[in-house]
Amino acid sequence: MSKSWNLYKRPLVVLLMLWGAIPVLVFGQVRPENHRLLDIQQSYERGEIRADAAVLEQFQVLYEPTSSQKTIHKCATPAFMFLHAHKAQFSAQTLAKIDSYNSDVPTMQGAAPQLSYVSPSGKFEILYDTTGVDSVSVMDEDGNNVADYIDRVAFAADSSYRHEVKTIGFSDPIPAGSTYKIYVEEITFGAYGYTGYTDTTGTGALTEIYIENDFDGFPPNSHPEGEQIGSIYATIAHEFKHAIQYRQNLWKTPSGGFDWSEMDATLMEEVVFDNVNDYYNYIKKGFDSPKPYSSSIFYAPQNGTPGSYWHVTWMIFYSELYGNEVWKKAWDEIEAQNGMSIDEALKVVLPDFGDTFTTSFVRNHLWHFASGTRAGDDDYGFGEKHSYPYANLDSSFAKVPLTGTDISYIKPLAARYFEVTPASNDDGYIDVAVDFDSTQVGIGLLLYLKTGSMEEVIATGEDKSQVYMPTDVRWGEVSKVGVVVANYAHSTSSRNLRLRFGKTGNSITIRDPEYADLPKQIKVYQNYPNPFNPETNISFDLPRSAFVKLDVFDITGRYVRTVTNQFYRLGSYSLSFSSEGLSSGVYLYRLKINDQVFTKKMTLIK
Repeated sequence: MSKSWNLYKRPLVVLLMLWGAIPVLVFGQVRPENHRLLDIQQSYERGEIRADAAVLEQFQVLYEPTSSQKTIHKCATPAFMFLHAHKAQFSAQTLAKIDSYNSDVPTMQGAAPQLSYVSPSGKFEILYDTTGVDSVSVMDEDGNNVADYIDRVAFAADSSYRHEVKTIGFSDPIPAGSTYKIYVEEITFGAYGYTGYTDTTGTGALTEIYIENDFDGFPPNSHPEGEQIGSIYATIAHEFKHAIQYRQNLWKTPSGGFDWSEMDATLMEEVVFDNVNDYYNYIKKGFDSPKPYSSSIFYAPQNGTPGSYWHVTWMIFYSELYGNEVWKKAWDEIEAQNGMSIDEALKVVLPDFGDTFTTSFVRNHLWHFASGTRAGDDDYGFGEKHSYPYANLDSSFAKVPLTGTDISYIKPLAARYFEVTPASNDDGYIDVAVDFDSTQVGIGLLLYLKTGSMEEVIATGEDKSQVYMPTDVRWGEVSKVGVVVANYAHSTSSRNLRLRFGKTGNSITIRDPEYADLPKQIKVYQNYPNPFNPETNISFDLPRSAFVKLDVFDITGRYVRTVTNQFYRLGSYSLSFSSEGLSSGVYLYRLKINDQVFTKKMTLIK
């Protein structure tokens, strides 16, 4: 197949690099990079620069690096997608300059690959060379007269098709009766691979994949057969999802934008080839480091999702909790209503899974909290949580704080994390409230019980001034408590928040309207019925959590029995008292609620 490059086709066919993990090569070291392109696009979105300037700056970053380092960006796709989305706004001079950049890429001028191999499924045609700059290794250990490298590419392609189209059910990007082309070449940008729009008509596929020919010097991964094989597998799974994305929504924003589309494609690496874990490079400071990478959710949950490769764990959460059918349904919504973001699609489909987006968003961040050094000993959270980095905190308290903690704001689709380790004298039921400015707030508590198990408690609310959340667990029963305060809104910040903790001697003033019917003061009621035989009920109200002891005495003051002796959280209670073994007469019941004592009479008639 010959390659002809006109001004518009060249960026769309060859240069749309739609994956991640392009390394920076510095004295033999490798690390991911990509922030500069995003900075430029965000400047355009804020109205600080015009479209012409934005596209030229992005191409200058790619083709004219100013540092002495050989900087190859994690993904160049944003630049080419920006070009495609805004090309009608560009001047002839701008388009000519971009064309000159493209014409300088040596592999674009090369001849078509000389060899072709159709994958075992018949779905993919792999085009490659065994000589020249684009050559793959000619090693053929299985003796099938096809380079082992190409066998691996074909296997990865068939596996990706089977998982993503046949198993999950995403729309098929390969028209019936045709094959999907995958080119293997030396990618001068240093990318693992990229997906290009072929701009063809008829029955052929609208995209094709290009993949690196050797993966020498690329970031590490954990595939048991070697990092080169892992890179092949992750690349194909990722790029094929980009082909599906184009089939479903033509890469249109917002779901087809840089952040969401790269999160989505990186997710498929984990779904199709779970043992590769190339994405560890983008959530951790180093592949084997316990520390979070500076753009990940673990490092800065307050920055909000989406966040490209670095936020892929946000999507992994939904796959692990609900299964990948949730993404099939979400993309069906996106395909039907183009212009919908992934979080908006989740709001539509999550009720089918018995959940809401608001609750799941808080739980998502609780899973991130419960990773790395806070993974705990039970099965709560991510399947690979022990391999994930720890999460950074806003604040950590060595005892239950008596005063509230101010939070100035929380960005959309973001959260802030706190941790409380109770002191030995902290007691009473754990309750938490967030006062805020009538926008929206979710609270998530992760209770690390001294038994070794972990429990979550979640409450959400909006258009009110407080979200209050009581629990049935006492401070003395936990080794620590993780607290997530989240803003699940798509575009509105939560502001002027104050986080409050309750314990014995430090009650929370409850203003949450959902708890408007709670008792306002301690009250002990006359038993009913009275006189009674054989049972009666003794009722009382608690405006806050308290230790309650209920004793019964005869009329002379002699002790009869204890009805209860334990902590109760706020609310109204009615306890049954049986007269079994007692004779008729007048009895006294005494409730001690914290430091207050209440005594009343009751009459037993047999």
